[in-house]
Amino acid sequence: MPVIYNPPYDSPIEDLFVRHYEKYAAASVELVAQKEVDTICGRFILDFLVQDETGYRVGIECDGKEFHEESRDEWRDAMILGDGHVDAMYRLRGSDINFYIEDILFLLAELEPIIFRKRAHANLEVLASSEIKGLKKDHGRDHYFFKYRNGDDKGFFRLEARRRTVPASERRFWQTAYRYAQEVGGGKLDDVIYSYRNGRQSDFI
Repeated sequence: MPVIYNPPYDSPIEDLFVRHYEKYAAASVELVAQKEVDTICGRFILDFLVQDETGYRVGIECDGKEFHEESRDEWRDAMILGDGHVDAMYRLRGSDINFYIEDILFLLAELEPIIFRKRAHANLEVLASSEIKGLKKDHGRDHYFFKYRNGDDKGFFRLEARRRTVPASERRFWQTAYRYAQEVGGGKLDDVIYSYRNGRQSDFI
C-alpha cells in the first residue's frame, strides 16, 4: 500500500515529515504511524514504522523536544532493535525537519534506498544543501553531524542512526544495553538503566 499523507498526526513535525516523505516513498512500502511494540522492557510507541514488501523495517523517531534524554533514547532503541521490531532506527530532530527536510530525506535515501522511489535520490539532490551532499555517508556511522556554513541561526544538522546488523568486528552500545536487559530478565526500562549504571555494568562493556 503506497504511503499516503493522512492527517492528523501526533505532532506538527510528524505531519511535516509524512507530507514530504510521501512524494518520494517507494510504492512498495507501508508507513504506520504511532506503532506500538512490546519489548522485554515494556511497550514503546514508534513515531513511524516504514516496512518494505520484503519485510525490511525502518523506525523513524521525530524528536521535537529541544532537550531529549539521549541516553534513555538509546536504551529504548536498544530494546526495540534487540527484540527485532526494526532493522534500523533513525532519530530526526524537529528543527531539522522544519528547516532542512530535503537534507533529511536526501540522507535517508542514500542510507535506505529500499524505502524510496528510484528517482527520489536524484530529485532530492537538486534540493539538498552542499553540506549534506558533501557528508560522508555509510552504514557504519551512528551520527551524521555538521554545521551549516551559511551563517544563519538554524545552525547544526544532526541525525542519529542505529542498525540491527553490526559488523562482526565491531560492537555498538545498544547491543551491550540489550544484553544487560536480557541478563537481568528485563523489566521497567528506567529500573534496568539504574541497575546498569549502579551495578555490574563493567561486565558488559
